[in-house]
Amino acid sequence: MGNKISVNPDRLEDLANELVSKLSKIEAEYKDLHLELYNLISSAPAEYSHCFYQVGDPWGTGNQLVDLLSEMEIDLRMTANKFSDADNLVGKLYKLYDQYGALTAMGALATKQLTFYGLGFTQFTKNADGLFTYKHMGALNQLSDLIDNSKYKTVGRGLLSPSFLLKKYKDVPFADLVHKKIAKYLPDDVTKYTDSSRALYRGVLNNTLDSTKFKSFVQTGAKFARTNAVSTLAVTGIMEAGGMSLKISENYAKYGNNPEVLKRENAKAVGNAVNNTVAITGGSIAGAVVGGALLSWAGPVGTVVGATAGSFVGGIVGEQAAKLTAGIAEKAAIAFKEPIHAGVEFFKGGLEKAGKVVEGVNKGVDFVNEQIKETIADPVGKVKEIGSKAKETASSLVDGAKDFLEDKLSFF
Repeated sequence: MGNKISVNPDRLEDLANELVSKLSKIEAEYKDLHLELYNLISSAPAEYSHCFYQVGDPWGTGNQLVDLLSEMEIDLRMTANKFSDADNLVGKLYKLYDQYGALTAMGALATKQLTFYGLGFTQFTKNADGLFTYKHMGALNQLSDLIDNSKYKTVGRGLLSPSFLLKKYKDVPFADLVHKKIAKYLPDDVTKYTDSSRALYRGVLNNTLDSTKFKSFVQTGAKFARTNAVSTLAVTGIMEAGGMSLKISENYAKYGNNPEVLKRENAKAVGNAVNNTVAITGGSIAGAVVGGALLSWAGPVGTVVGATAGSFVGGIVGEQAAKLTAGIAEKAAIAFKEPIHAGVEFFKGGLEKAGKVVEGVNKGVDFVNEQIKETIADPVGKVKEIGSKAKETASSLVDGAKDFLEDKLSFF
């Protein structure tokens, strides 16, 4: 029977906070010592200058010590966070929901794409050269011509998506933009990437691969990747920026009275947001390109659906990769904690207000966690307790209603 380890995450966090306080004092002392030593050497007579040749450099030594202690603080606080997360039953449920939510969103997108193609709004066929071409449903083409040739062209494109007002979409038919709105890619980009992927496969299988086929695959793949990069970066960036803001708000609530800890934790939040955005976006883009190429054997529709699935899988891989580089990102961000803090302070008022809300939510989560643990430990007793409280509440309501009626009807 294994022994249980009991760890108080709050105590670990207190130790990390104390370590940061010591860090700031050490940093101030070695900088002062360096300045005093410099002044002493500068003011010493020239004939005694050789006495300082073997004197150590307090700046370099102090920096090394602070770097070592800083890494220890990061590891200590990370350990505290892991223990805290392991003890957070509500948080685990939320993470489970988050994973299933992402899976559901991916399934919804793939279903929408397949429905669009299944209803025949856009069809792909091979021409005499064996290359794919596309055509839109007659009704969609008529609507496209009507909008493109009217004075409401700009309004129609803007309603479809504000991004379609960009100059690069100026000459793109409205029907193609409808395809992009649903399938994420312009139909011409899909056919070209499908053709180059299939040509690459045939070249490998038949030992006829040449530089032309490989160059075409790289060029069309790069354009396919850029298309996916825009939407992926926007979505990931928005999500990470939101998470970063919540984390900084929570930091203000927890460390508002401890400036040194606040600066470090806010810098870590920014570093993690950037790290996650880069890793998840990169993984998602690579996944879309690989997934699209793998399913290109099924034609352009397979390319689109494969890119959607590949983007999701790549994002998951990127999320795991981000955990491996999180420590590096935090250390890099801490080096810029002062300018980051100056920027964050600009929004201090709103962040502090949000922090109070986050703190209230965290207290609510702690209460729910405690109730869940008590129920798991003694389900029968908890049910009796709930029943007793419900009975007391009902009796109180009845007595209150009785008193109210007796008071209001006392004139009878």
